[in-house]
Amino acid sequence: MVSRSTSDKSTGREETKPKSAETATRVAIIGAGPMGRLHARTISRVAKNDESCVLSRVMDHHPARAQTIAAEFGATASADLEEAIRDVDAVVVCVPTSAHFSLTADLLERGLDVLVEKPLAASVAEAKELAVLADSRSRILQVGHVEWYNQGWRDAAKRVGIPTKIEVERLNPPSDRGLDIDVVADFMLHDLDWVTRLMNEEVVSVCASGHCVVNDKYDEAEAELIFQSGCRARLRASRISREQRRFVRIFGKGGSASADLLLRCAPDSSASGEANADPLEAQWRDFLRSVRSRESPEADGRVGVAALEVVDRVREAIERGSRSPVREDGSALGG
Repeated sequence: MVSRSTSDKSTGREETKPKSAETATRVAIIGAGPMGRLHARTISRVAKNDESCVLSRVMDHHPARAQTIAAEFGATASADLEEAIRDVDAVVVCVPTSAHFSLTADLLERGLDVLVEKPLAASVAEAKELAVLADSRSRILQVGHVEWYNQGWRDAAKRVGIPTKIEVERLNPPSDRGLDIDVVADFMLHDLDWVTRLMNEEVVSVCASGHCVVNDKYDEAEAELIFQSGCRARLRASRISREQRRFVRIFGKGGSASADLLLRCAPDSSASGEANADPLEAQWRDFLRSVRSRESPEADGRVGVAALEVVDRVREAIERGSRSPVREDGSALGG
């Protein structure tokens, strides 16, 4: 691992100051894949609504991809990092996970605020180093745990009171994205994050199973987390499913509730605007608020570290061959 100095780089960049309400935050996106485009669309939509930000540049090592997104959303394309971050205040990192650490550390050292797609880094050690670096430089570091901002599970959780059991299915058809990491760090991470933050108590036990079906990293995984209170969270994730499905059921002392996380609401919810708000836009507004106020976002570097620590616990459970999670009737959770 490259050692990172906390001394200022001689880049000529002035220390970024908090943005006033009248100044648009200038943003660059690095990585013009599917997630890069989604972020570009979100930033542009927010910019149209209140002019609080502006998408300045899009950078990718494949110039044509950067040019396509830049043209669609009125930005400037670049194939060079130095050019891409010139005269911007914040950067959204959408490159493969293996490059998260080196790129994000470089940007933080240059005095930029960074929103990095999940997972924060390829390892807990790298994630911790990024969190420490952001603190030492007084930079905003946010990780793209977008499901934290999904109102669907929040609405379901409010209905049931203290949770006693949680079940989540996060299934997706095959795609070419995210294959440099396994399904635990890619899909299941979302649910490991919000479930552990919802419970806010010690995870006393983890059992899990996982399978490599098409790729050389886990394509499917099932995990059961038991919390100190006795609540059991049973999670299933797949990136080779025939259908796209993201569904949560929460049982509690006040009853039970379910939510379709694709629709971002409970099936019988009477709520409208807030319940169906776009989680990606809510995430972006949280980041923008943090850039302006210099207060930590809801999914800061520490959250990114904590999620990866639970990811490691699930992987360890898979590797030691712990039993497959089962339903109360004794059948396999994925059966």
